Amino acid sequence: MMSKFKSNEEFFDFSKLLLVIPLQDIINLLVKYEVKLPLYVHRFLLKETIRQEVFNEPLYNTYTDELKFRLRGYDNFSIYLLEKLINDYNLNFSLPRYKEMMLNILFVNKEALVIKNNFFNDLEQLKHNYTVDLEVMKYSEFYHAIQKVLYEQPGFLDGISIHDWDEDLLTSYTLGDLKALGEKYGVKIPRRINKTKLIEILQAKFKLSADETELLETKSVLELEIYAKEKGFKISIDLKKTDMIEYMKYALGMYNNYPKDDFFDYHIPVFSDAEAVEEDIVEEVIEETYIPEEVHDEVEEVIIQPVKEEIIEEPIKVEKVEEVKKEVKEEVKEVVEPTEPESELTDIEIPEELETEPTLSDSNILSQEEKELLDEKINLIIKKYYKRRRTRRVVWTIVIIVLLAVAGWAGYEYLWPLIQG
Repeated sequence: MMSKFKSNEEFFDFSKLLLVIPLQDIINLLVKYEVKLPLYVHRFLLKETIRQEVFNEPLYNTYTDELKFRLRGYDNFSIYLLEKLINDYNLNFSLPRYKEMMLNILFVNKEALVIKNNFFNDLEQLKHNYTVDLEVMKYSEFYHAIQKVLYEQPGFLDGISIHDWDEDLLTSYTLGDLKALGEKYGVKIPRRINKTKLIEILQAKFKLSADETELLETKSVLELEIYAKEKGFKISIDLKKTDMIEYMKYALGMYNNYPKDDFFDYHIPVFSDAEAVEEDIVEEVIEETYIPEEVHDEVEEVIIQPVKEEIIEEPIKVEKVEEVKKEVKEEVKEVVEPTEPESELTDIEIPEELETEPTLSDSNILSQEEKELLDEKINLIIKKYYKRRRTRRVVWTIVIIVLLAVAGWAGYEYLWPLIQG
């Protein structure tokens, strides 16, 4: 079977003909040959399967400015955010498109996955058992079936390496999203932790001994945060987005997990038009079936017509969402995701899609919880500003009084002898 394909491209063309095989049969075959896929591969397949629906122009124009801004990081969406889009916007899930890409992934990575030749031989035999109808299935039903051949590789969280959960990736998440992500994995993320919990996180992060842990217990919270920062680990008791991820790593026992590199080759076609796929299948059926010439036209009509009735509309070509041109300044990030009081308020770049620039305390790009935290931070900055200004005034008043006193004394010392004389 496999020797007949001289290149990956030949199999890519052939895989379209395998889409008539029901999902459950493919899953059974994967189980039979003990083939499993890591969740980060499922994340890639799901991301590409729904991409054209997510960025379909009529639907995209209904999104809020906040969602459009977050979609700039679509390629970094974890499985949770992808599934949230499907549920929130009732997106169509194209099972044929997912199956085609999955089969191509399996073929391209057959050596790495140690897939035997018989697996593809069995697929070809299954193809002959079904008609040209393409299977339709909701995502929830699909995932319930497919999850038995998926697994989360150590060192990955929701299909993304724990090392990749940085501030740039987290711009696509709200605080509520992160709490929901925690709940998905059985972790209840608090908004604030106490000193004891902070010490436990530090102990797990740096594998501290009992004596080192006992020493930390004598320190204040501020000293603990400074201790962590000196060791290259930023964390505070008021959990910001990055702190929430650290809390999840701690709660899930992931500090001792070291993710392996993603070894998969993803150089496959990521989209096939449904009509083109069905036509290829029909042509294959006609080629493999002997039909007398005098009745060929009638048979062709019977075969093709029902298929065309089920064809979904040709998807609208969607322009790629342009990348973020400028990064949000570090001090402003700390204001939006409240951090140390010393931060200064700076300007925030607003996505180009916005016609008017919203204010920071009442912005569409912030969730309600973030707005409240931002207003609180702004009030702290204003109070500090007026406090520093009052301090400067007092200092200058004292300096001026002292200078006047010195000048007065010098004048007295100079004039007094002259008056006496």
